[in-house]
Amino acid sequence: MSASAKATALLATSIGLVACSGGSGSSGRKLDTDYSGLRLATSTDGALHYATKDGRVLDALRNGIRMSLAGAPEIAVVGGPAAFSDRAGGYSRTTVQVAGVDEADLVKYDGHHVYAVVPKPVPSSGTAPTGLIRNVLKVVSTDAVSAATQVVSEFTLAGEHSSVPLLYQVQSSSGDTEYLAAVSQDSRAWLQAQPVIGTLVSQPDRTIVQFLDVRDPSNVSQAWQIELDGWLRGSRKIGDTLYLVSSYRPRLAGLVLPADTLETRQANERRILEASAADLLPGYRINGGIELPLVTPRDCVLPADLSSLDAYADLVVITALDLNQRRVTDVNCISTNVNGVYVSIDSLYVGGEGVAADGAPMTVLHKFLLNRGDITYRASGAVSGRIGWTNASYFMDEYRGDLRIVTSRADVHGLSVLRETTDRRLIAMARLPNTQHPAPIGKPGEQVHAVRFFGERAYVVTARVTDPLYAIDLSNPVDPFIAGELEIPGVSTYLQPIVGPTGAALLLSVGRELNAQGVRTGIKVELFDVSDVARPRSLGVQVFGKIGSSSDATEDPHALTLLPVGHTDSYRFALPIDVFDTPSYDGRFNWTYSGVHLLQIDGLAGATPHLSLAGVIETAEPDRSNAYPRYPVPNRSVLHDECVFVVNGDTVMGSMWSRAAAEPAQLPSVEFGMPRVRL
Repeated sequence: MSASAKATALLATSIGLVACSGGSGSSGRKLDTDYSGLRLATSTDGALHYATKDGRVLDALRNGIRMSLAGAPEIAVVGGPAAFSDRAGGYSRTTVQVAGVDEADLVKYDGHHVYAVVPKPVPSSGTAPTGLIRNVLKVVSTDAVSAATQVVSEFTLAGEHSSVPLLYQVQSSSGDTEYLAAVSQDSRAWLQAQPVIGTLVSQPDRTIVQFLDVRDPSNVSQAWQIELDGWLRGSRKIGDTLYLVSSYRPRLAGLVLPADTLETRQANERRILEASAADLLPGYRINGGIELPLVTPRDCVLPADLSSLDAYADLVVITALDLNQRRVTDVNCISTNVNGVYVSIDSLYVGGEGVAADGAPMTVLHKFLLNRGDITYRASGAVSGRIGWTNASYFMDEYRGDLRIVTSRADVHGLSVLRETTDRRLIAMARLPNTQHPAPIGKPGEQVHAVRFFGERAYVVTARVTDPLYAIDLSNPVDPFIAGELEIPGVSTYLQPIVGPTGAALLLSVGRELNAQGVRTGIKVELFDVSDVARPRSLGVQVFGKIGSSSDATEDPHALTLLPVGHTDSYRFALPIDVFDTPSYDGRFNWTYSGVHLLQIDGLAGATPHLSLAGVIETAEPDRSNAYPRYPVPNRSVLHDECVFVVNGDTVMGSMWSRAAAEPAQLPSVEFGMPRVRL
């Protein structure tokens, strides 16, 4: 269960009231406290419209509070493709899904400085509860000639109760980082084992953006801060506009608890009736100042048939922040759950789980147009099945105005192509499989582990013991079909398209090796030639470790770092791996070492590109007091020309690529025969 879902369950427990029939209040007016007829409004695939009357939105929110008094409704929570073909870059950037749409990460780099957020525990004391962390921004200068590094400054971000902030850069025209936007979530209301309603009201969920001035890297300061009511669900940056997607649940002050008498129930109902827009809708604060309204009812879209018995437990709020002008430029809101957020250059899609008329699961989709800080609702639609929980955005893609999406219903998987119509609908123009192309995506019992759209193609990996890679032709969006299939051992969990200088199409995968019983073993990296969509083929594979081995890159694409090598036909990439391959007495394997593994793709301009291991920069190994990896945060690497900079928790180190590739290992590695250098 996610943090927000746990929070919802705790809220329900803390309230724990049962609705009763009405009676007369102290004013003599009869107040109805029988809430049994209320129903939680479900996500709808019909066209929505901006509210024209404030009461329609506010009354639905009041009903949501009424339903919470009888047990809070649950909130379902999750937490054009970018291909590496730019030959001009001298250093790596954050790996993103869509070119031009930046994603937040723990580490950013501008060619001169590494900016890394490092969480450090706060020493316990009589006044500070245990479990708090302080988030420290570490600024490290780099030398791209010698691979030298030097810590320039450390800056402690305010907020010991917040999640670890993720960073965006605001850069000058020359590429230097002038400001960092650190996005985090205030979690202080949930530090108690059983938060009470008073705490939840006084310390609600808040999304925090801290704007840090790093123009002088040795003297970092906070230039601006905005706090928005609501739990962060996702963020993206396009140009200098930051888009935030958050869920907000009203927490009304003044409710009397426990409501175990008719008088207290009537008092609660009176408070609900008196609740204003300011009580029910989210606000925001600049630099800790007074609360300002973030949303008005007219910012919200809702169905035309919303009834007086429908309830909104929460709102999804989409906020645009201009990071140059440091202001909110636009806000939209909608009542829906959130399973995934996808952002293209032009559009933002919110995908939430709904239920079809026959009771089957479906994914309801809402499209919003993005235009330099303006947000406009465009359309809604639905497809059968659910999207994946891990890297959910990768199951969606917008191409030439159409949305392509992969969903699953149990072990039956499908691809849909949706197009916006003039009546604000997202209509499925095509589905796969279909009567003309009935071949299934995946075999019985297999689940979808990775999806990657790239132009007029989609690549889907399903697996149970083997790893079928499906190449789907989308050149005719109304007639997609499975063009090719390749079955290989293991499972891929992340796919990265790579385009060579001659247009050769490759696909890099990161995942796990599987044994005959379907148990995940070592970390597997594989290169595929997909230039012929009908005949994908493997060009090489590297497997690291055995059972117990792990890599952040199998679930977090930001942990994978890629860089084209000048104007040659090569790519370099790096990923962290904790390698378990030392035999244990019980037949299992112990931790051998952790390190950044350097790999290279050569021959992109030739007939047979190939994948090879260049070396390992070792970051940790077991000793008497440390038999297991410590899983540092952050765990990232940066490639800059011939240098590799490794961010391993509180340590930032540099190495030349050639040193890791050429020096003999300081520790034996007979299993792989790979060169390892320990820093």
